[in-house]
Amino acid sequence: MSIPYKDPVLKKYANLITDTIKIFKEVYYGDPIRIPNSKLPCLILSKSETNVGQLDNAADEHSISILLTVVTDIREEIGMADDLSPGATRLYELIEARDDDYSLKINTILGILRTNINVDVGNNLRTDLGTITHVDYGMTMGKRGPDAYAIEAEITFVAHFSQNR
Repeated sequence: MSIPYKDPVLKKYANLITDTIKIFKEVYYGDPIRIPNSKLPCLILSKSETNVGQLDNAADEHSISILLTVVTDIREEIGMADDLSPGATRLYELIEARDDDYSLKINTILGILRTNINVDVGNNLRTDLGTITHVDYGMTMGKRGPDAYAIEAEITFVAHFSQNR
């Protein structure tokens, strides 16, 4: 069996995040759908769209829409007598915790993406701050495995790099 392909752009972003946030038990490149509970919380990096256009006579500009998915296990919290908010608030804290002045904390995923614009200077890889970074939260039941409950966040952003032809 061959080693699954790990796109180098996705690897750069995975390293950027996991160098700061150490809680992920697994990083996946492309959505595996079924994730063992023992691998949660996990980080999934996928491409949702790639656009390539001419930058000049010798180079192309690549624009890649990247989807980061954070999956957490909330089975223990579902059995709790009180509400389910602890799972959601922990995910909010991981994705976009803020200081009292509303600024993003730098050890959150949004904080990392918004403050590390130049991801790989040598290869011109940068995060596009001119496009909206979108976060969508939701609870899944059965999507990741039979009888598996999870709270997930999907973060969509755009990465750019130019490359000589």
